[in-house]
Amino acid sequence: MKFVHSADWQLGARFAQFGAKAHALREARVQTLRMAVDMAKRVEADAFLIAGDLFVDSQVDDTIVRTALGIFATAPGLPVFILPGNHDPYTGPGCLWERSVFANKPNNVTVLTQAGIYEAGGASLIASPLQQKVSTMDPSVKFAELAERVAADRIRIGITHGALAIPGKYQLNDFPISLDAATRANLDYVALGHWHNHQVYDNGRLIMSGTPEPDAFEQSGAGFVTLAEITRRGTTPILEQISMATLQWESFGFDFLDPEQSRLSLTAKLDQLRRRADKSVVRVTLRGGASASALDEERRWLESALEPFLVAQIQDDSSAMFTAAELEELRQQHPLLAQTILDLLQIEHLVHNIPLPPEVDTISAIPLTEAQQLLADAKIELSRLDGEFYRLAHRLLSQKLREVS
Repeated sequence: MKFVHSADWQLGARFAQFGAKAHALREARVQTLRMAVDMAKRVEADAFLIAGDLFVDSQVDDTIVRTALGIFATAPGLPVFILPGNHDPYTGPGCLWERSVFANKPNNVTVLTQAGIYEAGGASLIASPLQQKVSTMDPSVKFAELAERVAADRIRIGITHGALAIPGKYQLNDFPISLDAATRANLDYVALGHWHNHQVYDNGRLIMSGTPEPDAFEQSGAGFVTLAEITRRGTTPILEQISMATLQWESFGFDFLDPEQSRLSLTAKLDQLRRRADKSVVRVTLRGGASASALDEERRWLESALEPFLVAQIQDDSSAMFTAAELEELRQQHPLLAQTILDLLQIEHLVHNIPLPPEVDTISAIPLTEAQQLLADAKIELSRLDGEFYRLAHRLLSQKLREVS
């Protein structure tokens, strides 16, 4: 039994944070699905499994559904099995899977709307679809009872959707699946979806395939489908991760602590990526303190440097720094905001021994005793204000400053 295991396609994903460029990301997911089906045909797979979340939600337009079904129709000899996940659960009449568009689905497509046993090439496919968006129940528990109805020498493949029950890494209402689900039900393979990075457990028989097309930065285990082969009942599956992603997502940093070196380093990295600019989603995060003029200068440079890339995003996590002239202008135009920034800088200086910028005179800042009294009245412990607190506070104040400027 040779099959392709995929999940979490989330066709129709909106990518609202990318504005008009979101369309390109949605199209990439469709292109990747087309390539995956073509690959399954080339390797003569016995089945193509989708372990949940083929669609981003149950409100996707019928056009998206027809596109997916049309892709599956190009491989009439390839059985395609689609399991409803938590994004697109089977909830009965009126749900996505009951739409009229599925009445004319290709003959090779089976939607696994009910828990049960389905014939898939040389194996029995034991399905446990999701019928709601959240649950504390382990959907793989159903496998053991269903597997008892399968002939002893028949290859058994379970398919469901949910979080891996790794202590401290899952939510209780996220369909937690036991890490020994394959062993517990005596299955040869359990095909999972939900988490977007590829993972393998239970002696190579419990596989989270991951999303075939990354949808966020720093998804190192995304962009693959799993090609699995089981030679006979009871043997360990032979697994191969097949790289499938149309787009690559890259995240870089720019630190104002050393802007010249940051620009040189970032230029070199972008140059390496430029040959795939039309297939790249790039984010640059700005960090450190910068004056308004320095920030504007680097943003203009970045916007030009990122122009060739398909989708680019500048994330501003920098904090405002001021020359003496800028600080005086801020005091004149926005005195309350200026005083808040000065007070925050002084508290950070007193508690964490962070040097005060030379432009900040301590006469303008709030006296230590007064700061201590204000914090005591507010029941705020200075020792609990860590570096992340100050970064967030500076970021919020910088954002407000840019809004009023």
